[in-house]
Amino acid sequence: MRGTPSTPLTVVLVTSNGVGMGHLTRQLALALSAPEGLDPVLFSLSGALPTVRGAVAAGRLPELHGVRTEYCPSRRSGWLPKGGPARRLREVHPAYGWEPYVAERIRALVAETGARLVLFDGVVPYAGLREARRALPGTAFVWMRRGMWRAGVGGDWLAHADLFDLVIEPGDFAAAGDAGLTATRQDATRVAPISIAEAITTQDRAGARRALGLDPDRPALLLTPGTGALEDVGSPVRMALEVLRARAPDWQVAVTSPSLATHGVGAGDEDVVLLTDTYPLARSLAAFDAAVSAAGYNSVHELLGAGVPTVLVPGQSLGTDDQPGRAATLEAGGACLSVPPDDPEGMRRAMTRLLDPDTAAGLRAACRDLPATTGGAEAARLLVDLAGRSGVPQDVAGAGPWGPPAWRRVLPDPRTPVSWPSPGAETGGARRGRRPLRLTEELPPHRVGEDPLEHLLEGASAPYRRARADIAHWIYR
Repeated sequence: MRGTPSTPLTVVLVTSNGVGMGHLTRQLALALSAPEGLDPVLFSLSGALPTVRGAVAAGRLPELHGVRTEYCPSRRSGWLPKGGPARRLREVHPAYGWEPYVAERIRALVAETGARLVLFDGVVPYAGLREARRALPGTAFVWMRRGMWRAGVGGDWLAHADLFDLVIEPGDFAAAGDAGLTATRQDATRVAPISIAEAITTQDRAGARRALGLDPDRPALLLTPGTGALEDVGSPVRMALEVLRARAPDWQVAVTSPSLATHGVGAGDEDVVLLTDTYPLARSLAAFDAAVSAAGYNSVHELLGAGVPTVLVPGQSLGTDDQPGRAATLEAGGACLSVPPDDPEGMRRAMTRLLDPDTAAGLRAACRDLPATTGGAEAARLLVDLAGRSGVPQDVAGAGPWGPPAWRRVLPDPRTPVSWPSPGAETGGARRGRRPLRLTEELPPHRVGEDPLEHLLEGASAPYRRARADIAHWIYR
């Protein structure tokens, strides 16, 4: 029987899509911190999941070996309608929407794995997530809700907190400057800041430089500008490069360039080491003498947690995340320097200061006084008791039927037209005007593209495969 004392309790870790790897990395930190009593299963809407699976396959993330993963397309996925009547009908009519699809995806995964608990890391508890919560009254639901929201943003989303059995708030190095709506709420259990670096084996300076292909003897600057999905991140980084080459030409430079990135910084530059999908970079931060970085949660807690002297360039258009407030608070405490992305002269001054040995030493000293990043392990311990008190869910056969009702399937509708795979096959055959749908345990090597893909948990059972084919009818025809 699943969930007996000798069997680890399965928990499903759900991540929203976001514009980078923030939610995904935080869930990985929790999964890697899980005690033996928990069996974490990762269910992610992030198109960066192939990066994680690739890191495991290449041996760069051995700690995650054996943790099962499943990708779910978000409503932003390229093969879903982007505009026109199809998009409008999906938005106004629930029977055509993405939300029923994601609700059944979560329900089916809980049934397949026997999960006792679902933990969601994201800002917006989707309607589909809430529907899954209502359909699984015996399964514990937890909201991992990061703080530092922009002032006045998110009141409607916070109204859903009562649906969850527990709300966990990971700490933030800049919590003293939190002016968002979550700061004064009393509905969350607060834990220490979370960093994946706490859950993996980190390299020393020599090992990190070997792993990244850097010169062992020259000082090294890390440029990690984020994906650039919502705003220009290239301009401030290019200014940082200009200052470095003028004032410290002996330094070497590495630029992170994940598959999700749009900035193109460093491409074609022989003097720059491109770190393409180098994950987890937190393992190798000892390689760097300084950094210029976006001010997202994970970047800040990894870099400053490792004591790397850093100039933060806070994003100005990132939904709820108050990156300017985070950067300003940490700069006021002496732990970093900060420059707005539209201030090239400010970047020139900040880089000049960063290259000063006394300034760098002061930043390192301030970082040593920051809180420990043990929140992943603390959150995992909270889940053990809650999962242990939850019921065993029905299996896939008992939890059905799956997919939209019969009347829904025969109506003209805006679902994405695909060629369905035949029973036992993974990929549909070619049909004019339709793209083949893949029903597979495999993911593309670097990023999820724009071809329809129904990704299956490793070792999926035959009943689960059949259920997933039925569920897919919510968004494909």
